[in-house]
Amino acid sequence: MRAVRYTRTGGPEVLETVELPEPQPGPGEVAVDVTHAGVHFADVMFRRGQFPIDLPAVPGLQVAGTVAALGEGVTGLRVGRPVVAVPLGFGGHAERVVAGALTTVPLEGELAALAPATAAATVVNATTAVGTLRGAARITAGDRVLVTAASGALGTLLGQLARALGAALVVGAASTLERAERAVAAGGFDHGLPYGELARHTPDLTGGAGFDVVIDSVGGDLRGQVAPLLAVLGRHVVIGNAADHDLTLAANQVWYDSFTLAGYNLGGVAARRPDLFRAHLEEGLRLVADGTLRQEVEEIGWSDVARAHALLEERRGSGAYVLRVR
Repeated sequence: MRAVRYTRTGGPEVLETVELPEPQPGPGEVAVDVTHAGVHFADVMFRRGQFPIDLPAVPGLQVAGTVAALGEGVTGLRVGRPVVAVPLGFGGHAERVVAGALTTVPLEGELAALAPATAAATVVNATTAVGTLRGAARITAGDRVLVTAASGALGTLLGQLARALGAALVVGAASTLERAERAVAAGGFDHGLPYGELARHTPDLTGGAGFDVVIDSVGGDLRGQVAPLLAVLGRHVVIGNAADHDLTLAANQVWYDSFTLAGYNLGGVAARRPDLFRAHLEEGLRLVADGTLRQEVEEIGWSDVARAHALLEERRGSGAYVLRVR
């Protein structure tokens, strides 16, 4: 089968298209013949060596296709039926991938009209948005919400979902004014600001109270800059570290400043609370299917995967990228 692979970590240039043996499903697993594979920022982080991974590796955390084979004990899925899957062990940028049955959802019923390219491009971010806002942030009607990296694929969905869940104010922040304005144009955000303008404008936007929820996927120095923007009893929710640079926080600071530090990690939730992960996964897909969550999707070919990685890594991309496999 054809697949994208890297044998060493590094820049997008380490990605290569190769022929590999088809994987076979084990107990509780599903083999999927992939038609579309989303390119996610997690693919970038693992490829550049931010987290340990066995090499050689095939990226790809979200796919759509048809069931090719079922492992022992799998029920509720049928060979030949269309599905969307999250292979938590990666491997999705290939003509066939193995995923857990728990992370594979049939595209039928209310999901039947969901286009495979859209499903593959949005499933991980839609799941993360639901888990972040409903679970970690515990958003309530009337909350004032700040989303960092707002112009990215995940940031866009977070803004839309915060608005749908009743937030009174949703502000998107990005590295430049142009990207902040792009986030507003995507829907969901009331205002868009570059990071350097947040401290100056937050008092006016929030009536001096600060944000009830800050969604932080960037990390680095920005993590320290947004912390003081929280309201009393606000929730600082960490869902990523795109900067590959973290801060040290004294636990007493949470006490002194009366705020909550929370987090959401999709893989961690799936490992420890598979039932909760499944609920977030199914709700995220329903929200995409009914139009509550909307994403600009660009289909790319095999030769464009490295370009998509570069655009995501350099913050030059807009929307989501999905590899058209077949």
